[in-house]
Amino acid sequence: MGNDAVSLILQQKPARLLIAISREGETYASVISREIESTFAHTTKILVKLEELGLVTFEQDGSDNRVKRVALTSQGTAAAVLVQELSEVLEGKRSLKKKGGVRKKKKAATHKPPAEFGQKLEMIKARIELVSKEELEEKKSLSQEDYVRIGRRLGPYRRELRKIMETGGKGDAKKAAALDGEIETVLGGREKLRS
Repeated sequence: MGNDAVSLILQQKPARLLIAISREGETYASVISREIESTFAHTTKILVKLEELGLVTFEQDGSDNRVKRVALTSQGTAAAVLVQELSEVLEGKRSLKKKGGVRKKKKAATHKPPAEFGQKLEMIKARIELVSKEELEEKKSLSQEDYVRIGRRLGPYRRELRKIMETGGKGDAKKAAALDGEIETVLGGREKLRS
């Protein structure tokens, strides 16, 4: 990997991207781009470089060739842990402890168990409400461009909710189904306003 990898990872967006994927688990580029406040194109460009370095992998999602999930490789997970540690040290949240003159090695973070989707569900709920407010409130009609944009904004959240419904515990699956219903309501409102 060498200096190219170090130079890439120590930049703000790639570092935040690694930490975000580590926190989210297997997810979509569109979700990550929103999380790190980056354009989809820039996020994709970073992900391609990280894939070339062996830190992330892409996997096709179902029958749609265009939609791919992104996940950290074991090397990417280890890098994400180190970036998180470095971030915490630089922010003064922790210090490096030495044991016998050598820094104790921390185990690479594993993906959160499917039962721990609470924060993700809260974030998705807030984003659905934001899309509804920004795109539908006080509008009498929608252009074709607006119509398509709403679908693109909600699509990644819908896929995340389906993933939670499939892999989450009963309570999380129920909350995810309710949020999917809220997306249906927003999409229904979009239909009514279509010009």
